[in-house]
Amino acid sequence: MCAQQDPSLPEHAFAVQQFTRRRLLALAPAGAAALALGVPAPAASAVSAAGTDRAALAQEAYVWGFPLVMMETYLASAREQKVPVNRLFVANSLATPATKAGGPNNDTLFGSAWLDLSREPQVVIVPDTDDRYYSIQLQDVYTNTFAYIGRRTTGTRAGAYALTAPGWRGRLPRGVTRIAAPTAQVLALTRTLVEGEADLPAAKAVQAKYALAPLSCYPERAVPAEAVDEPLKFPILDLSAQGAAYFDKLCQGLVAAPPPPSDRARLARFAKIGIGPGRKPTRNAAAVPVLAQAALDANKRITQYVFAVGVNGWTVATGITGFIKDPLYRAAITQYGPGTHVSEEALYFTARSGPDGQTLNGANRYALRFAAGELPPVDAFWSLTLYGQDWRLVENPIQRYSIGDRTAGLAYGTDGSLEVLIQNDEPSEGQANWLPAPTGSFILVLRTYQPGAALLDGSYEMPPITTAGPL
Repeated sequence: MCAQQDPSLPEHAFAVQQFTRRRLLALAPAGAAALALGVPAPAASAVSAAGTDRAALAQEAYVWGFPLVMMETYLASAREQKVPVNRLFVANSLATPATKAGGPNNDTLFGSAWLDLSREPQVVIVPDTDDRYYSIQLQDVYTNTFAYIGRRTTGTRAGAYALTAPGWRGRLPRGVTRIAAPTAQVLALTRTLVEGEADLPAAKAVQAKYALAPLSCYPERAVPAEAVDEPLKFPILDLSAQGAAYFDKLCQGLVAAPPPPSDRARLARFAKIGIGPGRKPTRNAAAVPVLAQAALDANKRITQYVFAVGVNGWTVATGITGFIKDPLYRAAITQYGPGTHVSEEALYFTARSGPDGQTLNGANRYALRFAAGELPPVDAFWSLTLYGQDWRLVENPIQRYSIGDRTAGLAYGTDGSLEVLIQNDEPSEGQANWLPAPTGSFILVLRTYQPGAALLDGSYEMPPITTAGPL
């Protein structure tokens, strides 16, 4: 029988709390296990001063728990807005300057869904996309990208994939592939390539065939994706503004989403300062100012962490995997929101300054020249997108927000080279290769989807940005 589906995003089910609490007891040391049950932990034995320093431990906990608190904050917002769970919402148009989410591309139609696997698996259904690039990125509440459905990983034929919660035992129908999720709450992010304005209806038709169904309702009552104006609701957050309450949220998140056994030692250290599943560190009034300051200091470490390597004025974060072991690296990657791709899916090259070392600014004219045969080597697509300092697309007179391998009418040199002109005023050469810039500062991001081997191993270098001087 098809189970009744709750139309709103629920609080974590009691069954999930019981399961995760048992899992915590199994993986945690005595102190952390006691905390999971809400009883005092045994007194810690004498350790080094560094190991017991509350501020240092609080900073470590802030950094380690950053992705979890971020996702819990987004989930809480979704509940407040009564966003339906286990429903996929997709964009009915490409991103524009009005798009609220930070750093959207202008190449794909986006979609998102919060999935709750606590009651039963959810089946993701995809159509045959006829080799059109698409991806459905699956992230747990620690922002681990534990799986993809899409062109690179599963191909572009029609398929059905059942996402299962930790500990699920059961059988799946023939033709349904299981994907085991590390947590019961999952964020699914879809991207569907648009080849150009004329291709938009076809791309929308593809994503309209994405569907979700509880396992008990599959396949008879699958719910197709719903097109909306704004499917991504992930504004950039300043979690440090939560102060000491940040650590209460971390403790709440640990109840419903316990970390893997490899983090046992960290849980034991955090327990020494009252941070653990089900705890509320702010109950200790004396600890509140210390925790609040630790949040500020740790957040500064995250924002200042250099996680990208630079070549020719471009920075790129290489080696991003589904499960990032270094907590500071993972937090830095996550600070702008969920959805950072693993390297094999996409590499993003970012430029903030010109050849003079100064911030890119519309008061100057710039160019990016690719020599003949030296366009970014990709198996899917590449694009160069311009953002304002707020990571929003910038209004311009020709409504062009990116240039890439699908841009119609690009003018190539007689030698086969391609030069993109990045400036505020219209180039004397015309609009063909013009990426309009604002009057003020801006940021460039060059995306490479399904990057080739030369991009992944670093043997291909992005060309430098050059300048023709001031306007």
